[in-house]
Amino acid sequence: MSLKYLLSALALLSSSAFALSISPPSQSGDAKVITKAELSAPIILEDTQENNYLKISLTGFKQDETEKSPINLSLVIDRSGSMSGDRIEKAREAAIMAINMLKDDDIVSIIAYSDNAYVIIPATKAKNKDAMIKIINDTIKPGGGTALFAGVSKGITEVNKFIKKNQVNRIILLSDGQANVGPSTTKELADLGQVAGKQGIAVTTIGLGNGYNEDLMTALAGFSDGNHAYVENSADLETAFVREFKDVMSVVAQEVVVTIKLQDGVKPVRLLGRDGDIIGNNVTVKMNQLYSNQEKYVLLEVVPPKGKESENKPLAEVSVSYDNLKTHRKDTFNDRVNIGYSKSQQAVKAAVQEEIVVDSAIQKANIENARAIKLLDEGKKDEANQIIQKNADAMSSLSSSVNSPAARSKAISSQEINQKLATEVETKDVSSSRKSLKESTYSTEKQQIKK
Repeated sequence: MSLKYLLSALALLSSSAFALSISPPSQSGDAKVITKAELSAPIILEDTQENNYLKISLTGFKQDETEKSPINLSLVIDRSGSMSGDRIEKAREAAIMAINMLKDDDIVSIIAYSDNAYVIIPATKAKNKDAMIKIINDTIKPGGGTALFAGVSKGITEVNKFIKKNQVNRIILLSDGQANVGPSTTKELADLGQVAGKQGIAVTTIGLGNGYNEDLMTALAGFSDGNHAYVENSADLETAFVREFKDVMSVVAQEVVVTIKLQDGVKPVRLLGRDGDIIGNNVTVKMNQLYSNQEKYVLLEVVPPKGKESENKPLAEVSVSYDNLKTHRKDTFNDRVNIGYSKSQQAVKAAVQEEIVVDSAIQKANIENARAIKLLDEGKKDEANQIIQKNADAMSSLSSSVNSPAARSKAISSQEINQKLATEVETKDVSSSRKSLKESTYSTEKQQIKK
């Protein structure tokens, strides 16, 4: 690279050719989410228009073990006939483990459902754990159908008895079968998840075995920004509950709203991953919660305007707001993202943010994996496998082409996930491999962390 072009690139960067804004370091009692607004290509060639990626990343501040937010939890447990044997035993063990992990001042309720839904422990403080454990062992016994809608509805009612801001309001739903009593369509359960989400309640769904409806369960979780887990064997149920409780106990922010106002001449193409509203040049994305030391992000594909050598144009104004569960305040973040122009290919390449390039590739591969699910449904197993294997190969190639260790790590992780999924589609039955694929596409879209 010539000295002229190097100085040009440095000038663009120093004049905010791209935004890299970080909240002030956390102070005692004043912890803040680390927020960054960046472009994948903050410098582009003059007089060109290529798709670019604007990433708004939010990383939860570090939380000490003693600082976890209060919890208001409802466990909604399937006790239908199909849960008999080892499944109901492991479900009881998982519920008991959950009770024991709660502090005495946390709120807990337990609903068991079969042909109907029954509140076996109304919402109350988790003080008398021994009495609660006895109720779980005496009451959660298998038999009947699967009134899943009624179970979640009662869970929402119990959480609402003590619902408030500055605490984690969560439902954990366990089911091993199809919803066959009461409302049972994917839309009806998705609408119920939306009701919960609007009230600040996240619904996590855990599907056990190969008999449940993964489309329904992910729709229910998705509209409330909850997690989803596929547990193939009941022996692994406790592990899924432990993983979920780590999330529950590490929530540091809620009611997150990300707003992007694109400048005139900037065209929004699509959101990759999370859903949101794109109205003209205004984009809004909402998240239910953020976790300690975990990154969640909004990724917007855009087409920037053309520009001339050394120009520096505003591309977007970004604002983020969230309820801080530690300080009990609403925090805000505002920034402007600019884009620069150069004649130098080297200057353009040197400015590329490789992590964002990899993030966009992962989310686009995820869209292809969602297409593979449809092919599985059409009986086109080989075609589905080819798509997933192609994604694995692409991620392997991408990992070799980036220099950033963080970007390489993300690409390798995605390659390994896709390779595992391709192997499962090839070797397992459709029901099992479809559930693994659905869980993977959901967790990738929501940036759900696997621990």
